[in-house]
Amino acid sequence: MGTQEILNIVTISISTILSIGAILLSIWFYRESNKQNKETALMQVDIKNAIEKLDQLYNRTYTDTFGALKTQLDAMQRHIFNSSVGDTNTSEPNNLRFSVIGCITEKTIITIDDLCNQVSNYNETQIKETVYKIHQEGLVSFDGSKIEYIKPSISKIAGQE
Repeated sequence: MGTQEILNIVTISISTILSIGAILLSIWFYRESNKQNKETALMQVDIKNAIEKLDQLYNRTYTDTFGALKTQLDAMQRHIFNSSVGDTNTSEPNNLRFSVIGCITEKTIITIDDLCNQVSNYNETQIKETVYKIHQEGLVSFDGSKIEYIKPSISKIAGQE
């Protein structure tokens, strides 16, 4: 055997080894890419679920916030339109009213004792009278001890009363 033939055999052997290595690498890359595709698909589903949860939270927060603002606006309008023009009451009942409405809308259901603890600088009788007035306006349900905020319906929020 001559040097040319030995060189050909060595070249063929190296070429065969390299081609087998290339085939093994392509199989490995194929498996890894499939694994990455599956992980990406799972992450995509997780991201989609997280976005849906955030969207629901945003919608609920937006509705609650808008409802609270609408309730405050309605209460303010009723007070403005029902009060006399020259009324100069210095006892600041509006501060008590807004404090009570704020506490009620924040917790949705609250007892009169808890409300009295949260609203300071006013006695229990003043707080109960204010809650009863708000109850008469239809903003809350009040049974003497438990106060429950009545959330306005979507049609009321949209102004379709």
